[in-house]
Amino acid sequence: MTATRFSTLGLKRKALTAPRRISLGGRVAVVAVGLALAFAILGVVGDGSANVAASDAVLKLVAEPGAFVGDADGSANGVVGWRRADLEPSGGRNVATSVRGRAVYSAEKRAVELENARFELPTPQAFRESTAWTLVAVAEVRGPLSIGVLSSRDAAVPLVQLDVDENDRFRFIVRDVKGATVKTCVPAPYREPVFVAAVFETLDGKSRVRLTVGNETVESDATSLTFPVWGEKIQVGGLDFPGASFSWNGAISEVSLFNGAASQAEVERLRDALTQKYALDLSPTPGPQTPDSWDVLATPRFDGTTDRELEADVCVVGAGSAGCAAAISAARAGANVVLVERQKRLGGTGTNAFVSNWEGGPGDEIARELFDRMKADGGAGVAKEYPHQIQAPAGFKMVDDAEPYENSLVRANPPEGGYRSVAFLPDAFDKAVREMLAETGRVEILDETTFFQAERSADGARVESVLARTLNGFVVRVKADVFIDSTGDVFLCRAVGCETFVGVDPKSRFGEIGAPDDAKSQLNAITRCYLIEPRDKAKREIVAPSEQTTFPKCAYITGWLDGPRTVNMLPTLPGAALLELGYDECLRRSERIVRNHWSWLQSRPGFENYELVEIAPMLGIRESYRVRTRYVLVEADLAAGWNAQKHDDMIAVADHPCDIHGEGGTLSSVKTAYGVPFRCLIPEPGPRNLLVACRGAGFSKIAASSCRLQRTMIQLGNAAGLAAAWAAREGVPVDAVDVGALTEKLDVRSRYPGLR
Repeated sequence: MTATRFSTLGLKRKALTAPRRISLGGRVAVVAVGLALAFAILGVVGDGSANVAASDAVLKLVAEPGAFVGDADGSANGVVGWRRADLEPSGGRNVATSVRGRAVYSAEKRAVELENARFELPTPQAFRESTAWTLVAVAEVRGPLSIGVLSSRDAAVPLVQLDVDENDRFRFIVRDVKGATVKTCVPAPYREPVFVAAVFETLDGKSRVRLTVGNETVESDATSLTFPVWGEKIQVGGLDFPGASFSWNGAISEVSLFNGAASQAEVERLRDALTQKYALDLSPTPGPQTPDSWDVLATPRFDGTTDRELEADVCVVGAGSAGCAAAISAARAGANVVLVERQKRLGGTGTNAFVSNWEGGPGDEIARELFDRMKADGGAGVAKEYPHQIQAPAGFKMVDDAEPYENSLVRANPPEGGYRSVAFLPDAFDKAVREMLAETGRVEILDETTFFQAERSADGARVESVLARTLNGFVVRVKADVFIDSTGDVFLCRAVGCETFVGVDPKSRFGEIGAPDDAKSQLNAITRCYLIEPRDKAKREIVAPSEQTTFPKCAYITGWLDGPRTVNMLPTLPGAALLELGYDECLRRSERIVRNHWSWLQSRPGFENYELVEIAPMLGIRESYRVRTRYVLVEADLAAGWNAQKHDDMIAVADHPCDIHGEGGTLSSVKTAYGVPFRCLIPEPGPRNLLVACRGAGFSKIAASSCRLQRTMIQLGNAAGLAAAWAAREGVPVDAVDVGALTEKLDVRSRYPGLR
């Protein structure tokens, strides 16, 4: 076999000019998987042997630049197909024009059959015997799900993929046999095409990987690196073989695999050529260039005359799950309360982001009362898993009126058939909360009113008042004895200078075993949910070609078998999009993604007669800032469980698994329920009349990923409201209330079986 020369790029002959031969039952092949093989695309020429490399390729995937690949339902956005490897790339014909359709993979024969062409795949042993490989690609991620270059979803370890890293930025990753990720630099922004390359070498049983993303390169040693790891459901270059159910979310312009180790100089020449070919911009992406409406703390300081002045015993800022419970609890304890909420509906993400589902897990008496009221109005019920025919990864939990509420109160050790959850309608929750608040006769609700400024006492020991702006621009000042921050993003705590954290905590911060050595800015992914209802003549969601985009073909659907349902499409945007694009732009982009998702879902069995009713007015944000408090709940608390925790101030109980999108923890589940101490609600340092009750309370990132659920937040709000009412009545700081009486009144042990 004559070696191919890389004269056009000036590449050295040493690394890539002598491909290693792999025996495949008498055949000799160089594996080259890609969308327009780089040999031909980059104008590789030689002494008449350039065609040898092309004919030696087992498979070669070609596509128009930027075409989407890997649609799970068999459709293709763009011209994507497999090309005969023994034909010239410029003049060959497509033997299959669909990403799946005519492509048939035989696990027994280890071959792909496309019409009259049959191409064998190399065996795992053949790859293990090879000691050097180089992979290059131009691709972009368009959502939190990864693009598979060479991978197998049913293998113990995924192989090589492009995805969103622990900082929600694009990365090119390889995993070793233990599943650990070989690190790489991540300079490239989300939703922008970028050059990536990986060079693999194995010497004396030890592997080394050199990874290049954009302009940065890192090198990492990894013992027992397997390349690749094959399973029965193989994904090659984004092709979804029958039986695979994962949808790759992104676009690949080119990806090629070479047998040989390229030098860094050769990689850089490939990068320069591909950068020029695709006009790649490898510079960092700046943050939002325009003011963002979500960042209320960016509002210019107000020193004018207010339009209205209010006084209360307790002021609750934010009417999410915790804020609603705090207002109810404080008012029932005798306090006069002002509740400030920027949205039209009360209920936070449950009613405004349409995450209208309580996952299985313990709740308190306020949650139970809310459920009873909603169910009486036909707006809630206990839901269990039902069979579905969506033909994609999906959860399908439908209300069963025979299921009692008690069946939804345990998550850690679910009964046979899976755990039960509570599905509810956003308007039903809003109505129930307003009724409960009105019945106290002690709560003034300032809805559609946005908090933007706080005023502290001269010595900084107290919050004196907060300022909020109504829809018509009027400014309201609220003075109170005690304040509760239930904003989710802890805007009030941040406004008065409390210490906060965001992203992944380093090991040195809380001493967590599962925490990484260094802090990272990773945030959990963002979701935009929507509401659908059955219609006699359902309007079809038709997306114009200019509005089509990629999206994760999966969903978590809750509601009624023959009634309204809420669709949680799972990650819609990575958390980094908030930092790079801003909330307003994320809201705009996510609506387009939602309409594409619904157009797809409406074509699935069981959804033909449903119609889109409303897209959630708010993004479903899983996490942002967290406050340093008197005690911070950590991984060890979750692992120990209630009976082994050494706290005497438990005010809430939870048992949900950790749900971390990205790196930052090894505790994926909890064995039993654990408790949340009252000290997690007291900012430290901070004003003495301020409590925090929301997802931004005193949790590490690992702990927050488990206890941020709505019924847990209701418990936090219940405790904060009661403590705030007592502190206001007795004229003492929030940390001076009788904690023994507080825990006795809350009686958290009764909320979960087996607690001592």
